[in-house]
Amino acid sequence: MGNDLAFTRAGISIVGVPSGSYLRFPHIHHDLLTFVAEDDVWIAPLDGGRAWRLTVEQVGAAHPRLSPDGASVAWQGGRIPAEVYVAPVDGGAIEQLTHWGGSGARVHGWRDARTVIAGSSHDQPFAHWTWARTVPVDGGPGERLPYGPVSDLDLRDGRTLLLTASAGHDPAHWKRYRGGGMGRLWLDGRRLLTGHEGQLAAPMLVGGRIVFLSDHEGTGNLYSVRYDGGDLRKHTHHEDFYARQAATDGTRIVYARAGSLWLLPGLDAEPEPLEVRLGGAGRGRQPFWASPRPEDAACDTTGRASAVEVGGAVHWVTHEDGPVRLLSGRGRARLPIVLGRFERADDAEPDDLGRRVNGPAAWVTDAPGEDAIELGVPGGPTRTVAAGELGQVEEMEAAPDGSVIAVASHDGRLLLVDPETGTVTELTRTEHGVISDLGFDPRSQWLVWCHPVSRGHAIRMARLQRPGAPEDDAGSGAEVTETPAPETPATEIVHVTDGRFTDMSPAFTGDGRNLVFLSLRGFEMIRDSHSFDLVITHGTRPYLLPLAAGAASPFAPSVEGRPADGGDSGDGPVTVDLAGLDGRIVPLPVPEAHYWALRPVKGGLVWCRGGAGEPTVLERFDLDKRKTEELATDVHFFSVSGDGCRIVVGDASELRVISATSKNGDGVTVDLDRVRVRIDPARRWRQAYAEAGRIMRDHFWVGDMAGVDWPEVLETYRPWLDRVGGPEDFADLVREVVGELGASHAYVYAARHHWRSPTGRLGADIGPDTDGLWRILRIFPSELSDSAARSPLQGSGVRAGDAILAVDGVPVDPVTGPAPLLWAAYGHPVELTVESGARVFRVAVVPLVNDRRLRYHSWVADRRRLVRRLSGGRIGYLHVPDMQREGWAQLHRDLSHELAKDAVIVDVRANQGGNTSQLVVEKLSRRIVGWKLSRREEPRSYPMDAPRGPVVVLCDEETSSDGDIITAAVQALGLGPVIGTRTWGGVIGIRGVYRLADGTRMRVPGFAHWSENYGWELENRGATPDEEVLITPADWARGADPQLDAGVRHALRAMEGRPVSVPPDPATRPFRGRVRS
Repeated sequence: MGNDLAFTRAGISIVGVPSGSYLRFPHIHHDLLTFVAEDDVWIAPLDGGRAWRLTVEQVGAAHPRLSPDGASVAWQGGRIPAEVYVAPVDGGAIEQLTHWGGSGARVHGWRDARTVIAGSSHDQPFAHWTWARTVPVDGGPGERLPYGPVSDLDLRDGRTLLLTASAGHDPAHWKRYRGGGMGRLWLDGRRLLTGHEGQLAAPMLVGGRIVFLSDHEGTGNLYSVRYDGGDLRKHTHHEDFYARQAATDGTRIVYARAGSLWLLPGLDAEPEPLEVRLGGAGRGRQPFWASPRPEDAACDTTGRASAVEVGGAVHWVTHEDGPVRLLSGRGRARLPIVLGRFERADDAEPDDLGRRVNGPAAWVTDAPGEDAIELGVPGGPTRTVAAGELGQVEEMEAAPDGSVIAVASHDGRLLLVDPETGTVTELTRTEHGVISDLGFDPRSQWLVWCHPVSRGHAIRMARLQRPGAPEDDAGSGAEVTETPAPETPATEIVHVTDGRFTDMSPAFTGDGRNLVFLSLRGFEMIRDSHSFDLVITHGTRPYLLPLAAGAASPFAPSVEGRPADGGDSGDGPVTVDLAGLDGRIVPLPVPEAHYWALRPVKGGLVWCRGGAGEPTVLERFDLDKRKTEELATDVHFFSVSGDGCRIVVGDASELRVISATSKNGDGVTVDLDRVRVRIDPARRWRQAYAEAGRIMRDHFWVGDMAGVDWPEVLETYRPWLDRVGGPEDFADLVREVVGELGASHAYVYAARHHWRSPTGRLGADIGPDTDGLWRILRIFPSELSDSAARSPLQGSGVRAGDAILAVDGVPVDPVTGPAPLLWAAYGHPVELTVESGARVFRVAVVPLVNDRRLRYHSWVADRRRLVRRLSGGRIGYLHVPDMQREGWAQLHRDLSHELAKDAVIVDVRANQGGNTSQLVVEKLSRRIVGWKLSRREEPRSYPMDAPRGPVVVLCDEETSSDGDIITAAVQALGLGPVIGTRTWGGVIGIRGVYRLADGTRMRVPGFAHWSENYGWELENRGATPDEEVLITPADWARGADPQLDAGVRHALRAMEGRPVSVPPDPATRPFRGRVRS
């Protein structure tokens, strides 16, 4: 390769090529530089020589740090969960130092040449409580440092510099964030920069000053202050891209910016870019063959083949034998369908449609720069229609005769596309969401869809008129609105249902005589098991609408009895009477459940059924026999053949073809190894980048992008694509781009998630003793109301103080302990050899994947005991960890008991959000207006489960999303004082998860929140407590909780000024006996 050089250092082959790589996470020591590129750790001479690769896994390593003697480098491994690794700089074996599991590790630096400092929350009740710990390179247990949860730290020259309360995101990924998680700096226990209004990151002790990254002037740059927090100086002056990921050796500072590395030689010097040449670079950009994972499929008319989306391309795949043909060759291809057409004999009756055969396949492509439809047949040319006219295509469906393609666009339009001419006609539109669930009748004369309306979804259909199409015998009297333009090939839009309920998934039966759909209109209730409430558990059921007014319901009794062969074969003309449609709707004889994706098949219907935590089941309903049977389980998607006889079923790894008429029919697993997809990563990243830009443009919560010039942002960052060398690089680039929106919940997840089987957990604290044995220090008590909160050691005969001698017969290493032997053991029985006093015994246990729930319940119990002690038993305590299922369950575990106290503290610290805050507010807003008394029961308040006295709410910087909202709602409603620190400040909610061309996934901030007391400023600011109370590092060290203490004081004072609601004395009741003279 011309002037490229090759040489070897410590047995590592190095080929020098020009860098141009995306470089991140630098660190410096004397003449050495370490950093991450192509998702691996590299070492390079600082003078600009060639770098060499230290790791070869390409799994997203991060935060490498050179040891004080320059001999080793430690980093956190990118597998999930991440662990701490170390290796010699000059090459050698890589050692895994930790087996923490949980939420992973973060390397901060070194205390000395034999001890790494890293953060982890593996033994904490919350994932964000990352305590700093020492990690000996010999694999020993180390110790937890007494600073409490820290985001970053620098221990140097006898001083302790901490960054706490910093939100988990990189400042560049949410630019100009000003919420409660901006971070706090502490030097030797004293807080600095108390009024600083900017994100803080990378605290460093350099040259007798405190250096840090901040974006308080709008862009991330390096600043410094004296040890007393005064004399703020600016050391870099980047105005475009953030300075990021700064690190120091105590004298010089290196940092990343725009995918390159920079050096600040001293605090009085100017920054300079570093020239780094990678040896053997470019591996991450080399084309490779992708594993064939089906993402979508469309079965053909016969059930013999399918158009299958694999790796962003569409292939024609025969179900048995035969070659596979690539259909799409350009851009990202998705949403494949197979068009059909009818072949009619010359002597066919007028009503005989003929034999349906395959037409071309069609799919959505972004090759023209915006979504378009591409059509092609196996072995033939492709053609593109409707480029730039469709918006972002959410769904499309073809008429059975292939004459028209219906398209549902992201902007609420329903479009009709002529596949021959490419003519696009708008049929209708809605301002209430996205039209979905498109379907045609067998004669290609009616189109039906799910139409979002205000607070519901309606079923609508349109009769399509095309030259030469036969006329239906259609009645009159239907409500008709939204009259289309004259050129629209539809005579009327019919309101089948009015949108009072959520109606969805409409389809015509195979004979075209009935319309079927799913509807959430069931109100069968059961009593809530834990609180006085009623619950509608399911509510969805399929319904059938005979299209002819005189047609009898197929489920009604018949005077002549039901024919054994099922009756009418479906031959002859189809009548559609539009008058009185809603009066003919009848439910199918199946129970209410969670149904979706209803489709017609030969002789019946299929749909998916499932629920939270349940596998998706594909069921078939026989319209003649009126019976349901299960066809398949664990279904991710399915497609019915055009003749209704076969179904292609896809799951995470395979395609199966099953009978649509019987569970016992023949089935086949499609050989996907025939599908060969060669991926060009650089090309895919360009496609994915453009796709990400369009998705954010089309789905961000407000059309003007909150004032951000989005096209300019995309063009500004686009050149970085030439540097990207791996999935994490690309994800980081997209995070920087969406970070320019300054919005919460703009999440991006890298395409390659390397999941590691985590270390099994025993639900106990385990540590080394002076005799070299590893002993059980504490077994966490089980919470019997939570199936995930029971220690494997509970009830096993193992007690605190016992020693674990071996795991599965392998002796426990006196240095590393039992954790390495429990790797990947979760969910599987393991044998522990235990020494308890003079007795040695063996016991079988099943380790947990995570014991955080156990630790959480223990933490809650400790808070509750403290509140009881401080209040003399008068105050209740409730903690709500999120506004989702777990938080709702946790609230109700103790709701009745805690609200029966004279006051209650509601703790939403560390609340991770969700969408149930308004339900929690309803509970807290109840006011007692009466009592129910009985002879042998304690009095009960009316309403039940209402606070009897003052309510005090605790919050902190990790009270996030729906946690922000409930904090603001408590203040707006005057329910009680809020104590703690300003909340996270992220209330623009997520709408959907979008998968990009390379597999990267992104979430879009799709809807904003406005509050009465904060307006728009709850986003990016957070809710400000009525009394600010910090938990300092010193408080953490001594186990104090000043926020909880303050909450108790407030509640006690409030009870002095507000009478607590108490039941009346029965002695005050009226006398109902006879009055005797």
